[in-house]
Amino acid sequence: MAGIIGAGRVTAEGIYGSLAIAVVCLAWEGDRLGELALEVTVFAVSLWLFQVYARVVHAGWGQRNLSAVARWARREWPHLEAAIPALLALLIGWLAGWDPIQTSDVALAATLLNLFAWQVTLLRSDRQSPTIMAVTLVLDFVVVVALLALRLWIK
Repeated sequence: MAGIIGAGRVTAEGIYGSLAIAVVCLAWEGDRLGELALEVTVFAVSLWLFQVYARVVHAGWGQRNLSAVARWARREWPHLEAAIPALLALLIGWLAGWDPIQTSDVALAATLLNLFAWQVTLLRSDRQSPTIMAVTLVLDFVVVVALLALRLWIK
């Protein structure tokens, strides 16, 4: 499995998408979970579309056809998948009647767990050495601490 939720293909796009969605969750200061769900959705779809657009623009004229666009859209799909854990957490929080700010924190935690799952799966599939895995996990820890510090500062 690619991340907590994923299609089985592990890529940097899923890691990048998870980091981006984490920032959306931590920066949100609203009071309605629907707003955050909309922001996460719009951001993920926009990120995906921008990445596909960049690939289309970057390609030579001979490669701009429907088949190529579809291939690039599939390649960038993990940007969208990265939003699923946050959206599931928001849905559960909304159904359970949780406090919006606490629910956004749960969505952030779900996204960070997904980031960790993407990283570990990617490293294992590439058969990286234990040293590289340890360094990556330390960097993940630094990223999580930085995101949590931002969260405490913002909220």
